[in-house]
Amino acid sequence: MLRGFFGRRSRSAWVRLTYLCVITIIFLFASSQFKSTATHARFVPEVRQPAQPVHAIAVAADPRLRPNPESLNPNQDGIDQPDPARVDSPDVPQHQNAQWVTRKFLQQQRTSKKPFENVVINGEKYPKLTPDGKFIPQRRIIHLDLKGAAYKPDYFEELFAFFNRLQATGILLEWEDMFPFKGRLSSAVNKNAYSMETVERILKAAQKHHLQIIPLVQTMGHLEWILKLEQFAHLREDSRFPQVICFSDDDAWDLIKEMIEDVAEVHKKFGMPYFHIGADEAFQIGICNASVARIQKEFSRERLMLWHIARTARFVKEKYPETQVLAWHDMMASAMESDIEDYKLTELVQPVLWNYAEDLDIYLPRSTWMLLRNFGSVWGSSAWKGADGPARYSTNANHYVKNHESWIKQLTMVYKDFNVIEGLIMTGWSRYDHFAVLAETIPVALPTLAISMETMLEGRPLLGNHPITFELLQCSPPLDLGYVASGCRFPGSRIYELINDMYQKQMQLRTYRQDDYEVNGWLSRVADEYTVSSHWYIDKIEQMIEMHAVPLERIAEDLRFEMDKIFYKDTIDEFLFTYLGEDLEWLNKKRETIKKVSNAKAFPKRPFVESAKSIGTQCS
Repeated sequence: MLRGFFGRRSRSAWVRLTYLCVITIIFLFASSQFKSTATHARFVPEVRQPAQPVHAIAVAADPRLRPNPESLNPNQDGIDQPDPARVDSPDVPQHQNAQWVTRKFLQQQRTSKKPFENVVINGEKYPKLTPDGKFIPQRRIIHLDLKGAAYKPDYFEELFAFFNRLQATGILLEWEDMFPFKGRLSSAVNKNAYSMETVERILKAAQKHHLQIIPLVQTMGHLEWILKLEQFAHLREDSRFPQVICFSDDDAWDLIKEMIEDVAEVHKKFGMPYFHIGADEAFQIGICNASVARIQKEFSRERLMLWHIARTARFVKEKYPETQVLAWHDMMASAMESDIEDYKLTELVQPVLWNYAEDLDIYLPRSTWMLLRNFGSVWGSSAWKGADGPARYSTNANHYVKNHESWIKQLTMVYKDFNVIEGLIMTGWSRYDHFAVLAETIPVALPTLAISMETMLEGRPLLGNHPITFELLQCSPPLDLGYVASGCRFPGSRIYELINDMYQKQMQLRTYRQDDYEVNGWLSRVADEYTVSSHWYIDKIEQMIEMHAVPLERIAEDLRFEMDKIFYKDTIDEFLFTYLGEDLEWLNKKRETIKKVSNAKAFPKRPFVESAKSIGTQCS
C-alpha cells in the first residue's frame, strides 16, 4: 500500500495526502500513550521580602523563601543563568539569580509539600476550615472610609470596641482629606480634618482593642480631593477629569511620595505590617504629556500602569522594609502575566481581589483568580455598606449578606491555588467617589456588618438565623430593604432606627404622590401656579398632607439631635438636604397652596392657564 501511495501511478495527489494525514494522526496518538505523565505544577514566583510581620512561617517548609544561592549549583538540572541585563536594570532592585530561582522553584514545587502547610496566622494554623471544608478568613479587616460622613473622634473608641466583639482582627483606614497632611497638601485637606494628635489618639484606640491597623492612600486614581483644586489641576492625567493623577510627571510623583510618607510616619508608631496603595479604577491612563513620553519606554498603557504600581510599592518597601504592600486587583487583572513578571509585581504587592455583587461566579469568575495565580499571597474584599447604589441610604442587609455568602464559596474554591489567602477586607464605602452623594452612614450598616461577620465565621448561609448577632445587638435585624428592628443596642442604634423609619415613610409618601387621585386631581401644579381648586377636595387633601409631613419633620429634628453625637454639622446638613429636603419642600409647597386656595373667595373663568407659561412656549 505504501509503495503504491508514494508511487506516481496509483492515486491522485489529494488521496495520497489524505492517507498521509491519517497515518500521521495514528502515529501521534499511539506515541502519546507511551509518554509518562508529568505534573504541571502552578508557577508561583519567588517572593523577596522580610518575614511576615504577623503570621510565622517555618523556614524549611516555605517555598516562598529564597534558597541560599551559595548552596545551589546554577548549572544543575539544565537551569539557565539569569539575564544580567534584567538583574542589573536600574528600574528594579538587584536580585541574585532571579530567573534561576523561579525556574528551580517550579521543579521543587512538583514534589514539595503544600505551600501553606506550616503557615500560622494570628496564632491559628492556616488554612482555617469548617468541618465541611469551607474556608474561614483568619484576618477579617473592616474598612473605614472617611471621605464622607467622617466621625467625631470620640466615636472611634465605641466603634473599635464593637469591632472587637464582632471578632474583627483589624481596620483599613482610608483617611483621604481628613488626614492633617503637611506642606502643599495642607491646602487640600477637609475643613474638619483631624489634628495629628487626634490621629494618634485614634490609632492608639485601635491598638488598645487589638486591631491591626492598615493605612490606605490612593496613589493613582480616586484623587479628586486634590485634583479638583485649581492649585493641582495641572497634575491631572486628563485635564477634563480630576480623577487620575499624571503619575509619570516628576512633580506628581513627588506629591504621591509626600502623601505616603505623611501617613506612614504616624502609622509606623503603632505598627504597620501592611500599607494599601489603592490603585483601582484609573479610567484615564497615558494622556498627559509625561505619560505619553513614558509610554515610549514602557510600550503600552497597561505596562505604564504596572510600572507605576511597581515603583510605588518599591518606594514603600524600601522606606519601610517590614511592611507588605497591598493594591486593589482590577488594574492588574487585565495585564499579561509576562508584564507582571517583568515589573516584579509578584514580589512587590499582594493583590486584593474585590467584588461586591451577590453572585461572584458571574462577576469574579475563577479565570480572574487564575490571571493572578503567580502572586503567592492574595486577599479578598467584600462589602458591608456603600456598594448597593450610590444613593442607597437605608439598610439593605440582604444584598451584603449574599455577597458574603458568595465570598465563602469563592475562597473555598481558590485557596488551594495560592500560597496564602491572607484575609478578607470588608469594605464600608461612604461615597462611590469624592463627588458622589453620601451612601449609608455607618450606624445604618452596623447590623449588616454584624450579620456578615457571623456569616463568614460560620462559613455558610445562616438563612436568617443569627444567634451571635442577636446576642451582640440585643435584637434581630431584618434583612429586607428599609426594615428595622427596634430596641437594638450598638453605637448609633437610634440613627439606624430613625433613618429606616424615614425610608418607610418616604416610600408611603411617594406612593401617595403617584397614585392618589385627589392630590393629583385637585392639588396639582395648576393649583400651585393659579390658586384654583375645589375647597371640598382641598379640605380632604390637607389632612393627608399633614399625615405625611408631621412625621417626616419630627424625624428630621430627631436625626439632627442624634447625628450630632457622631457626625460633624456639614454631614448632617448634606444628608438631610440630599435625602429628605426634596420631600419636605414638596409638602411645604402643598401647604402653601392649600392655604391660598382656602382663603380664595372667587376664581377666574377659563381659560386661566396663560399661553406664555405653557410647556410648548418654554421649550421654544
